[in-house]
Amino acid sequence: MQRQRALVLILLLGIESVQLGMAAGQVSPGAFTVEALVTQALLENPDLSAARAEVEAARGRLLQAGFRPNPMLDVGAQQSVTGRDNNIMVGVTLPLDLNGRKAGRVGVAERELEVKAAQVTNRARELGADVRLKAGEVLAAMRNLRITEVLLAVNREALALVAQRVRRGAIPPLEENLERVEVSRLDASREILASQVEVLTLQLKVLVGFAPEAPLALRGELTAPVAKRTREGALQEALSGRPDLLAARSEVAMAQAKIRKEEAESRWDASANVGYMRQNFGFGLSGLTERGEPQPITDIFHYVGGGVTVTLPVRNRNQGNIAAAFAETQAAERREAMAMLSVRQEVQAAFVEYEAATRALEMYALGVRDLARQNLEVIRKANQLGRTSLLEVIAEQRRYIDIEMGYTEALQHAYNAAVAMERAVGTAPR
Repeated sequence: MQRQRALVLILLLGIESVQLGMAAGQVSPGAFTVEALVTQALLENPDLSAARAEVEAARGRLLQAGFRPNPMLDVGAQQSVTGRDNNIMVGVTLPLDLNGRKAGRVGVAERELEVKAAQVTNRARELGADVRLKAGEVLAAMRNLRITEVLLAVNREALALVAQRVRRGAIPPLEENLERVEVSRLDASREILASQVEVLTLQLKVLVGFAPEAPLALRGELTAPVAKRTREGALQEALSGRPDLLAARSEVAMAQAKIRKEEAESRWDASANVGYMRQNFGFGLSGLTERGEPQPITDIFHYVGGGVTVTLPVRNRNQGNIAAAFAETQAAERREAMAMLSVRQEVQAAFVEYEAATRALEMYALGVRDLARQNLEVIRKANQLGRTSLLEVIAEQRRYIDIEMGYTEALQHAYNAAVAMERAVGTAPR
């Protein structure tokens, strides 16, 4: 009887130590907190780095848009096939780039740079939320794994005690077999949970930008951040500053700038040109010099001239590109309207989910888990009085494990809801 009571005490102490183990989890050297991983991802994630490179490309296009067209140098020569007459011509043509062409190009490039910058900010927002969500999955799996490992160790000790009692003939062998099944079940669960932690950690490494073989240890506990803003305030904040909405507005501005650019291209333009010509010209006759000597009749002539070439938009007034730019503007405006509807829906849905998850978590924390502990304590005392069997204690332990796993799921749901709420607003959890 004393050994049986000791066995029950071991089981109970092991179960209660789960909470202590959760709070005092070992910290591996070089371990990362969730926020440290987010910071690392913002620095190392290849996809985000590619988006930043696109911003630099847009900045280069803006620089290029500000340049005027280059002047053109024309050089030519002519030689008579029947005599010594020849001409040498040099000319320079300078496109004037009139009627707002430069302003149109620069306007489009500026708006494109705004779009790319907003897209980088939005990608960082999405990446931060993705890292937090994946880290939450890892923490949840780690919590379940720690619970299972503690209970597995306790049940292995219990199996050893039951085996001793069976050998002494105090209890039937069936109880040892049932306890062995319980140990095997927990061992299998531990293997599955360990593989889940490993797979989820590999997925987290991809988001952070780590190689699969790089070490990564996640530090911290799975907790739900507390919301510090009202639903109305969050909606206003999202509508005024969420980066994907800013990107949609910049796309509208860029489409409008394209209209101005195409309209500028439809107007007349001109190029100024200046030239010089050296002409060596003569006749197939000879004249006489002052001394009466014969001399070919030839001379060198120099010409300087200039002019203006005007492009007249008579047949091609860029109608097609202008119509396309107007259609692109309408499409961008529709996308902006859709983005605003999505923002409103995401914020409202995120708050509904967060409030429901918080209520469920409170039920677990204040009611279900406490009641499960009390039930286990009652079974333990009844076993000490000889009114229940050890297997009933194990069965109650299983129910307690299920409740702890459910509590982990509720924690993760509340955590995910908090991340989704901040993601919908456009900021990181505070």
